[in-house]
Amino acid sequence: MKRAIIFIGAVVILGILILLKFLVFPGVKEHKKAGGGEPVIPVECYVTRDTSVNYQLETVGTLRANEQVEIVSEISRKVTGIFMKEGSLVTTGQMLFKLDDSDITSRIKKLTLESGLAEANETRGKVLLSKGGMSQERYDELANIHNTLEAEIEILKVDLSKTEIRAPFPGRIGLRNVSVGALVSPGVVLANLQDISRIKVDFAVPERYSHNLQVGCKIVFRTDYYPGDLTAIVEAVEPAVDERTRTLLIRALSVNEKGILVPGTSARIYLTLEELTKSIFIPTQGLIPSIKGYSVFLKKDGQAFPVLVKTGVRNSDFVQITEGIGIGDTVVVTNLLRVRKGSPLKTVKIS
Repeated sequence: MKRAIIFIGAVVILGILILLKFLVFPGVKEHKKAGGGEPVIPVECYVTRDTSVNYQLETVGTLRANEQVEIVSEISRKVTGIFMKEGSLVTTGQMLFKLDDSDITSRIKKLTLESGLAEANETRGKVLLSKGGMSQERYDELANIHNTLEAEIEILKVDLSKTEIRAPFPGRIGLRNVSVGALVSPGVVLANLQDISRIKVDFAVPERYSHNLQVGCKIVFRTDYYPGDLTAIVEAVEPAVDERTRTLLIRALSVNEKGILVPGTSARIYLTLEELTKSIFIPTQGLIPSIKGYSVFLKKDGQAFPVLVKTGVRNSDFVQITEGIGIGDTVVVTNLLRVRKGSPLKTVKIS
């Protein structure tokens, strides 16, 4: 009875081991070499080939108006007139706001009358001076009175011009922040003016790419509110790298004739930095990291051979190999945990 129980237990254990083999390795079939020996490992392989790709960089930027300014008053005055429509286009020199100028115009009128009298006195004094009826000193006093009044009038005219707030450049005016009768002072923003006929695209790139972008380069960018690619031309490059972020600030300019681009919004920038020709790319899953660096397994004469490689650019699917393998080599990309140097291989799929 005891022997029967031991036999049944052995059969059960053997059955469990066989079942575990099929559960843990359901799709792996080991092929024995003729005459026994190390099992043949089924693998998928990738044959390297000459590949030409565009090396692109994606980053985020900000859209800005070509020109923008806050419209403010230089003097403290009451608003007497508003000559703009919110959100409309304005031209250079167009009157936007008019401030109270009644006291200034009155003073100019008064000084103009006094200047006229001073001018008449100067004229008479000049005649008397030529005939010896007036001293040079007295004539100089009369002339000085006239010139002083004229200078005061010019000062008042400058103050008068400050009561007329005009557009410094053509663009689109924003929402006004004051009404007629409001008392404004220097620094109070009356409205914003932006030239959006062209849009600046500001973005930063890591310092290692600083030599790839020059003035005149073309970039592609996209926004969340416009379906499609937009283009801009690099207009300026910051002369130095930001020491805090180790990035270089770039500014590109895009035409915005239809007014679809909105200043202040973000944009995704796509930069084609260079075209890589005669390059070798392999699936990233075929790359094996180690203390010495990266390596791959090549299949030669049915066996696995490890090779140290150097890598270049990569994405989520492929990595560039710059040194270690050549065009036409067969790289093992699956079952790498079982592969060792000299392991016999059987290719089940090749790409």
